[in-house]
Amino acid sequence: MPDPTDIHIKGAREHNLRNLELKIPRGKLVVITGVSGSGKSSLAFDTLYAEGYRKYIESLSARARAVLEQMKRPDVDFIHGLSPVIAIEQRTGGASNPRSTVATVTEIADYARLLWSVCGEQFDPIDGSRIVRRSLDDCISRLLKEPEGARCILLAPVMTAKASVIREELPRLRQKGFQRVRLDGEIQQIDDLDKFPPTKGELSLEVVVDRIVIREDQRARIADSLELALSEGSDRALALIQENKEAPWSEVVLSRALSGEKSGVVYDPLTPRHFSWNHAEGACPTCGGVGRTNQFQPELVVPDPSKTVRGGAIKPWRIGSKAMIIKRNAILKKLAEQLPFDPTTPWKDLPEEIQQQILFGAGERLFSFKLKRGNTKPEVLPFEGVMADLIETRHSTSSDGLKARLMQYQTSYLCPDCKGQRLNARARNVRVAGLGFAEFMSMDVDTALAFVEGLDSTDENPQYMPAVDAITGLGERMAFLREVGLGYLTLEREYSTLSGGEAQRVRLATQLGMGLVGVCYVLDEPSIGLHPTDNRKLIDTLLGLRDRGNAVVVVEHDAETMLAADELIELGPGAGTKGGQIVFQGTPKACLADTKSRTGSYLSGSSELTKDADVMEPRRGWATVIGANEHNLRDVDVGFPIGLLTVVCGVSGSGKSTLVNDILGRAAAWKLHGAKAIPGKHREIDGLDAFKSIVRVDQEPIGRSPRSNPATFTKVFDHLRDLFAKCPLAKVRGYTASRFSFNTRGGRCERCQGDGQIKLDMLFLGDVYVECPSCRGARYNRETLEVRFKGVSIADALNMSVDEAMQVFRSIPKISERLATLSAVGLGYVRLGQSATTLSGGEAQRIKLSLELSKRQQGQTLYLLDEPTTGLHWEDIQKLMDLLFQLRDAGNTIVIIEHHTDVIRLADWLIEMGPSGGKAGGQLVYSGSVKGIKACQESPTGKFV
Repeated sequence: MPDPTDIHIKGAREHNLRNLELKIPRGKLVVITGVSGSGKSSLAFDTLYAEGYRKYIESLSARARAVLEQMKRPDVDFIHGLSPVIAIEQRTGGASNPRSTVATVTEIADYARLLWSVCGEQFDPIDGSRIVRRSLDDCISRLLKEPEGARCILLAPVMTAKASVIREELPRLRQKGFQRVRLDGEIQQIDDLDKFPPTKGELSLEVVVDRIVIREDQRARIADSLELALSEGSDRALALIQENKEAPWSEVVLSRALSGEKSGVVYDPLTPRHFSWNHAEGACPTCGGVGRTNQFQPELVVPDPSKTVRGGAIKPWRIGSKAMIIKRNAILKKLAEQLPFDPTTPWKDLPEEIQQQILFGAGERLFSFKLKRGNTKPEVLPFEGVMADLIETRHSTSSDGLKARLMQYQTSYLCPDCKGQRLNARARNVRVAGLGFAEFMSMDVDTALAFVEGLDSTDENPQYMPAVDAITGLGERMAFLREVGLGYLTLEREYSTLSGGEAQRVRLATQLGMGLVGVCYVLDEPSIGLHPTDNRKLIDTLLGLRDRGNAVVVVEHDAETMLAADELIELGPGAGTKGGQIVFQGTPKACLADTKSRTGSYLSGSSELTKDADVMEPRRGWATVIGANEHNLRDVDVGFPIGLLTVVCGVSGSGKSTLVNDILGRAAAWKLHGAKAIPGKHREIDGLDAFKSIVRVDQEPIGRSPRSNPATFTKVFDHLRDLFAKCPLAKVRGYTASRFSFNTRGGRCERCQGDGQIKLDMLFLGDVYVECPSCRGARYNRETLEVRFKGVSIADALNMSVDEAMQVFRSIPKISERLATLSAVGLGYVRLGQSATTLSGGEAQRIKLSLELSKRQQGQTLYLLDEPTTGLHWEDIQKLMDLLFQLRDAGNTIVIIEHHTDVIRLADWLIEMGPSGGKAGGQLVYSGSVKGIKACQESPTGKFV
């Protein structure tokens, strides 16, 4: 049979797909687009990828299937012509391992560890001297460099131990024929045991092997004695040198092991594990390889300075066991008497010296504390301070609950030992071409690639020949990262801090390095977070995957990517039950002329986003960030107009998120809400007094548990449970609102415990979830489901889409108003009970936005949004912008980080960071109206607006 030229999908009914049949050409770049909720992800991931993954798993052995994650069979008749499928999805959820970085995900760290362990030049962390392995001849030559006629005493280190242990070792040395030892720095006869010093501490013991005069004719004797000394001293020896009788003795450390030239400390040979912060051999012992430590913050320990010491100003000293609290109160009482200070005076009114002594201790000063009941004598003790006591409590307690409660008084700081480099001192002092491993990891991809390309290995310069494969692997992987527009990322950047688009492009670069052929790649909006100037790099990468003989299927809303596609598939025409149909399939050129296609009208320019609100000028003042220096920001001063909708734009890595989220957002949250996150480096921020609150709307999931859903997050579920509890049958039976929760006992089905599904262990076939036979997937027991409102049970309500629920509950204002805001942000197709883990980042962000919109608007709120157009079609973006301008007109200030040119065009005020990413960014390129940016020659964004 000839190779199939298409992937034939027939009868796709997953989620809202309506029995679709279509053919996706193989070896082509295919873009699937459509309004939010039209079924794009259901087709690409839940059908195409799920079936490809399932077929691949079924081809493996039973043992392999038992280990790998299983997927349920998608609701589709058949898919023919399907090759192995690789999905590169958005990363949803920011709770990734903090040890996972860009370098570890892309295998750059693995190659770099090999390079540093094989070719690294080692230095002693004690004194900075080189760590080398010397032969016996090298050690002899070192001694013969001493002046002719110098006196030399050769010593062999035996042990450092307590006096009792050393006393037992001396007879053994005497039996070997040794007559003298150096005990704690003093040479003595072994027989003079009566001179053994009484001590409780440890002593160092070296045996005297020989006393020699340094001369060339003594080389043979020196060699014999030195070999004996190295043998007795486990490859270490000491030579005491005296140039003449009047000169003092000097000490020379000799070793055949890998050791420091000056200190003589012996080290293990390097392995790649020494450069892994996930391994005990490489990780910093203080922070455990994380690079940061949690430390108690005085501002969090005393959150309310208006309280008195007696009234509980020192908040963490009010938690713990009853005995612990009583003891601390007794300490404070005695401190008040002896420092002294008035415990009824507000903390803010106490002298600063007294505050410092309470928090950080009173030095060596002694206090009389009576900490035990009865007529016991007071104990005379120093007071080390509240902070030291909290640290000791954190380390000594076995209570996980107490540790968790203490966490709210701590913030994350750079590790004081490794300064954020994650590695121990030994690993930090190994250098390749003068560069340490941690310094290499702190570089951005472009700089690191230039460094690696400079490591030439030739016959004349064979230094790096042993690691030539590692150097090649490093270069290839970093070149792929640069190809997908991520040259600005630092290698040590935590993977969890990347945007969804950045994380997806990192995995795309990893796939490029594999060089696979004949594969079907499925991607989910890889252009997220990418500036229009970098779009071409991404498109060229996708075309490169296609040209190798792969099928590339991309779910995308970016116009440039759609126009570059070989085939365009549009789903719709609406969302949810109104979607799931093929509106258009064909070439992008044909889409421009298709009258049924909503996408085609925007691509052709016949439709565009409009601004129904009035254009506003800055009149209410400014919130100004002064001296921003976090990450790559270069002492930037930026003003955000109050009461306007401001868009912060710029190329990827230019410092937008650092400025808005890490500095402005954290500083506002710290001042307005007492949040514990420390703002990024800056001198000050003026104008925050104009705001009463701050709301940050990001793409983090609305819940970590599958039980979390839009209804629970927006509090609609609370009102639904109250409503059903007021129904006549519920009142007769005495049901309360808790009866209608699937998270608590009483009303839920106990067989599935409110999940609606039961997991069956199929051994090597993997876990299978089947509908609960008791409740038939409804989650509730029969008695609860008998309570109905307008013929609808609580389970029916959760299964409704937002738009359907609006019709049923339109007479209940508390419910209908919140549902109306969900529908207004384009989420009318989402089911109220849909699991939060199945929502995309853009959907999660819009649910959060709807929650804020549903609240009564008081004005004077600062809203920060991070790429709210993620996953949105032009028609959805129009709805979103209309809502945001409603928020603005209510007296609020809105700051948006965005790359979408239409959103930039509609803004009241623009701030552009740049001019490039990474070290070449971090500067203010433009600040002003939309009209002005078009004329700004330095602006990379201006030519796209």
